[in-house]
Amino acid sequence: MKTTGTSDELARVSARIIGETIRSAGARALLAEVAKDLLGAWASRGGIRAGVARPARWIVSKILRPGQKDSGRGISADVGRLLTLLARKVNADHADRTACHVATRGNAIQSFLSHTDFGEIREMVETSEPCVLKTIEAFNEQLWKYPAKVGTLVATVIPLMNTLTKASREVLVPIEKAIGPDLLADILLSVVKGIDGAETAKLINTGREVIRRVHTGSLLLGKGGKPLFQIYLTDLLHDCLREIDPKLVKQIRVIFAEDREAVANAFASALSHNPELTLSSLASFGLVKTSDIRARARKLGVMEEIDLEGLKSALSESMSDLDTYEIAGLVNIALKVANKIHAAKPDIVSNALSGVVDSVNAEEVRKTLQWLIPDVVDAVKPLASTVMPFLIKALSELISPDDGFASPEHREAMEAFRTVLATGGER
Repeated sequence: MKTTGTSDELARVSARIIGETIRSAGARALLAEVAKDLLGAWASRGGIRAGVARPARWIVSKILRPGQKDSGRGISADVGRLLTLLARKVNADHADRTACHVATRGNAIQSFLSHTDFGEIREMVETSEPCVLKTIEAFNEQLWKYPAKVGTLVATVIPLMNTLTKASREVLVPIEKAIGPDLLADILLSVVKGIDGAETAKLINTGREVIRRVHTGSLLLGKGGKPLFQIYLTDLLHDCLREIDPKLVKQIRVIFAEDREAVANAFASALSHNPELTLSSLASFGLVKTSDIRARARKLGVMEEIDLEGLKSALSESMSDLDTYEIAGLVNIALKVANKIHAAKPDIVSNALSGVVDSVNAEEVRKTLQWLIPDVVDAVKPLASTVMPFLIKALSELISPDDGFASPEHREAMEAFRTVLATGGER
């Protein structure tokens, strides 16, 4: 179909839709009331107008009388035709590359941008804050005069959610009942097959390049060895954290912890009445973990497949960038913090561990170790002849270094260890 013919048909279908909309009962009733209101206002001036208005009202009521049947073309059918014609016109434009009007569209965009003062728009947004806040304040003031209506409005969320849940279920019911797994997989997975991998990679590269440029610019614009992002974020956090109530922070953390406990208790209570779910989860544990192990093994296998020179180069670069001084600094800070906590409350660890150990059932521990240790020994025994010589040698080098005892405490500990080995623990 030619573009001109398609355009004419678009006009005809659009006209039919508008006409059918006007001829609908609701639209005719609305137009009739508007016409009567206008005629009444016009006739209220008196004179000949009042005489003319009466037959005019009668004519309007006959022409726009509600209840007349549509012409037989249904709006829904014409809407379908309209969409089809629009698609046909766009397809024709795409087939003719010269019809895309790229230059015309560029001129239109240029005209829009050149005649739009974004400074005025920005000023409008910046100065609208007081008015917006006053409007919201007035709205709240009037709204909360009717708390029952607010409650009713909030309560409508419940049936709305239930309706959406049921509607979603109804959408999926035909898929569950009528479509086989092979057809369903073919339909859905065809989406994955149709994705352009090369273009997706280009999008990822472009996004990463944008992030890199922002990061580089932040470093170039930074001051005092700090990137600009850190400077701005520090100012933001200072202003934010200064206004946060520490008491509420404490209370909210406790509330969240108690809510997580409540969720866990509710979930456990529900599962206790449905043990089949727990058994099903337990039965799938083996396959789930096996699949997870296979996936991890395949990822690790990629490193095995890399050539030795490439792996050596990557590891050398990685280790050269690893700052061992910072790692040692982290360990030192952690030790200092631990010592400071111990100085502030020396019995904190002993009290906590004692409270736990005192509550542990010693008999259950004995029963567990009675079967656990032998089972572990039996399981690792095939590797013992290979592993133990290295472990024993390493242990001997650690407890008796070549350069002698490093401190009196070391010598004292070794003497005690020898005594225990010689006496078998007897005193």
